[in-house]
Order: sequence, then structure tokens, then C-alpha cells
Amino acid sequence: MSPTLQTAAAVALLVLTIAWFIRRAIKRRRNPGCGSDCGCPTADIKSKLTHKH
Repeated sequence: MSPTLQTAAAVALLVLTIAWFIRRAIKRRRNPGCGSDCGCPTADIKSKLTHKH
């Protein structure tokens, strides 16, 4: 493989990796927390809970 092709492939891989990290960071910022069904109670259930003192 020629050095020019190797350099181009390395740069392309680096650009794809950086784009993936940026996309992931933006996605997390938009939807903080677990982002899926993590078993956390909903707001309705939380409001019905009573505190025992």
C-alpha cells in the first residue's frame, strides 16, 4: 500500500472517529440520564410515594 493511500485511510478513520464522538456527545446532551427504560419510577409513581419519618 502506498504511503499516500495509507495517510488518506488514516485521516478518514480519524475523521469518522471524531464525528462519532461528537454525535454521541450531542445525543447525550439532548437526552440526559439513562435514555431508555432503566427501571426508574415514573413521575406519577414518585408523586404517590409517601415518606416515612
